[in-house]
Amino acid sequence: MNKSLNPYLIVISIDALNALDFDYIKTLPTFKTFFDEGSYVRQLMSIYPSLTYPCHTTMITGMYPNRHGIVSNKIAQPSRYLHESWYWYYNYIKAPTLFDYAMKGGYTCGAIMWPAMAGAPITYNLPEIWPVKLENFIKVYLKNSTKNLFCSILKNFKPHLKIQPGVDNFSDNIANELIIRKQPHLLCIHFTELDLTRHQLGLYNDKNKAILRTMDGRLAKIIASTKQAGIYDKTTFMVLGDHGTSNYNNYICLNGLFKRKGWIKTNPNKKIIFWKAFANACGGSAHIYARPQNDTTFLSKVYQTLTGLCADPRNGIKCVYTNGETNDLYGLNNDFQFVLEAADGYAFRNNICNSLVVPISHFKRSNVADHGFLPSHQTMRTMLLAKGRGICSNIMIPRASLINIAPTIAKLLHLPMKNMAGTSLNKLLT
Repeated sequence: MNKSLNPYLIVISIDALNALDFDYIKTLPTFKTFFDEGSYVRQLMSIYPSLTYPCHTTMITGMYPNRHGIVSNKIAQPSRYLHESWYWYYNYIKAPTLFDYAMKGGYTCGAIMWPAMAGAPITYNLPEIWPVKLENFIKVYLKNSTKNLFCSILKNFKPHLKIQPGVDNFSDNIANELIIRKQPHLLCIHFTELDLTRHQLGLYNDKNKAILRTMDGRLAKIIASTKQAGIYDKTTFMVLGDHGTSNYNNYICLNGLFKRKGWIKTNPNKKIIFWKAFANACGGSAHIYARPQNDTTFLSKVYQTLTGLCADPRNGIKCVYTNGETNDLYGLNNDFQFVLEAADGYAFRNNICNSLVVPISHFKRSNVADHGFLPSHQTMRTMLLAKGRGICSNIMIPRASLINIAPTIAKLLHLPMKNMAGTSLNKLLT
């Protein structure tokens, strides 16, 4: 680390911040300072699938999912298809991250509710993770966070933490305490209330503006904390989203179709006890796993079935890709064989249902909007705002991608990251 430079960089991720929010946030006082004093990317393209965990991993690796390994929010697990594990843990990431390089370079690092960070070897870590089975929130946080945050976690923990804005308040308080007391050189913070609200109420709803006003206040507190800590003039601030959101009215439930074809078998409790083909829902897209993978006859049968479904617009499937096609086009590859993209008004769901297309009203607990669609989808785009140390003023880049974030941060912090798919947004930098 260049001790004489001693830079600081704070990344604030507002989950589901949409490019369509642009005109409104320009009217908010703290957001407005980014336009007055800094620069921005008007449309920041997501990756495929446009889901929180792959997106945030791309932000800190500069790589696509085919290289960093986080291909969805949830791990495909047919045996527990309605309660799959999430990609919570850092050891799922297969590529070097900004944190790896920063720690090696002598920087201190912090992550507050950043996805896929449980167990990360960094200085200060409160990862995004929540209880399963009989665990409770406080035990999960204490188990997976660094010990140097225990006092702050216990101090700020509230009984109904899982209800927003409780989680964001919790993250907010701990992040500000960390800035004031410890001044990590690289700090990444993830806020999720906007995303939750858009899932539940849709892309356009009356609460959006109120949450964005709250976020404006959160940004103001973070900036004030850097001033209190005496590092404001040495700090770069970056605010961005990870993906957009699209409304839907119907679910596509492929696993029911696969069961009717004999490719899935369940016991009386609807637990999958055998499968040859399985669809793992990723919101606006789905990954199709088929086995054995070397059975070309069966793979051909699955592909023909999927393309046949795609030919009828009533099925809500916009297109079918092979994994080779998504690898070439979008940097998405794993051990699935096919990827489906939903048409507007549709999203995928893992449930085994009697019909392929099921109205959302069929389910007691249903969202009305999701993401996971192609990054080219009109409402999947987000934005990037930046100001402070190393950032030009009054520069607007019309379009860039999440793949550019890690290279830009690496350049600001003088980190020798190699072999990234993205390049630095040099026009933003002084």
